[in-house]
Amino acid sequence: MKKIKIAAQALINARESNLPLLHFPENSAPTSVGEAFDIQDEIIISKNAEIVAWKVGPGSKEFPPTCAPITREYLFVSPTELPKSLTLKAVECEVAFRLGADLPTNKGPYNSSQAKAAVETVMVAIEAVETRYKEWPVKDPIWALADSQSNEALIIGKEIALEALVSFPDLKATLSLGNVKKDADKGFPGGDPFSLIAWLADHLGERTSMIAERGLKKGDIITTGSWNGVDFANTDEEIIAVFEGLGEAQLKYI
Repeated sequence: MKKIKIAAQALINARESNLPLLHFPENSAPTSVGEAFDIQDEIIISKNAEIVAWKVGPGSKEFPPTCAPITREYLFVSPTELPKSLTLKAVECEVAFRLGADLPTNKGPYNSSQAKAAVETVMVAIEAVETRYKEWPVKDPIWALADSQSNEALIIGKEIALEALVSFPDLKATLSLGNVKKDADKGFPGGDPFSLIAWLADHLGERTSMIAERGLKKGDIITTGSWNGVDFANTDEEIIAVFEGLGEAQLKYI
């Protein structure tokens, strides 16, 4: 447990100072997915931070599904601004969901239909992506996972009821970076976003006791992966993610 605390504090320091973490002190670098999740949890516990959202992504042949908590200080309502001192200024346009009911870990396992039934509203989101390490992309996926899966902030647009989104899940999206506008046509990573939410609800039962006891709560926002891959913004340019029939979210680095 000492190793986990040391690694967590190193990542906290790197985030708060905006200085890259060159190496984990005292051989505390995570070497397994389980240790990476433990570091995520220790960051929350040591900061006494309030979880209000989660990011979740599908697995691959090489790596399991991923997730990371997002705390109140890193959740913003569009339009918003982030400091230009951030290094990457990487952005992803996404679709996020707000739960209208708890999904406690002791009531699972959940399926996609149950997760969908728990969703109340849906919204456009921009995830601001940063790394606390020197290199990007992060070479070791375990290190990236420990670092909140490279999350810096989540910016959410206006919410609408899920049943009011007529075109779902076939949404047309664009991402504008200043004068450059591109289609965001990758769709939901993994296909079904509700299966990811169901996986997340079950997965949290395997985390440290504080996270497991909390589970997913009514009001939690869950963002379900990038439709554009990763793009990089410049200082002072408008970043606008638009999903037809759903709305938009705006961000600027100043």
